[in-house]
Amino acid sequence: MSSNVSGLKMKLAVIISYVSLFVWIFPIFRQYRSNLFYFFLFLGISDPLSVFAVKVLSIKTEWPSVLIAPILFYAINIDRTKPFKISKLEIFVFVLTYFLIFFVDNFNFILLIIHTLITIRAIYIIITDLHYRQKINIVRLVLAFYMITSVASLLIYLNGDYHAFLLFFTNLAFQLLLAIFFSIFSENNPKMNYKVLQTAEK
Repeated sequence: MSSNVSGLKMKLAVIISYVSLFVWIFPIFRQYRSNLFYFFLFLGISDPLSVFAVKVLSIKTEWPSVLIAPILFYAINIDRTKPFKISKLEIFVFVLTYFLIFFVDNFNFILLIIHTLITIRAIYIIITDLHYRQKINIVRLVLAFYMITSVASLLIYLNGDYHAFLLFFTNLAFQLLLAIFFSIFSENNPKMNYKVLQTAEK
């Protein structure tokens, strides 16, 4: 009985994984004209490339994700109204990622480090907008929450036991709801900007 239940859970986990591959493509089109387009472009192709890496190239499934991770760190800060440029911090993250590849066997540890940095940057952008523009973009807020769940997923996965495995795929299923949100609402949607009114000084 328990083996049947375990087999069912495994099948469900596989289904969730493949649905995730499909669903995360849609935010690319919704965010096409926003500053987050390149972030969702690379995020959306990361998992399909991982499947291709395993099925065709027979290499570690984490390879594409690790190579793309520093690009996500760069892309989350892109302002498409300005010329593309790369900061010293972004160069450092690229160098750090590709340096760690040669010294860390478990690439999920590298992903954990870089995704944590992306999360911090996502939160920093929200705080900066709040401070200088007195606004909160709901899409940016949900994106920061998504990155927090991504870091949590990696921590759960690295824990390695069976219950952690189930929690990982439960979290992955929840992230599908976030993917649907990003597929419906664009960062550029005026309704996604919440203006924070400052209290007049006495």
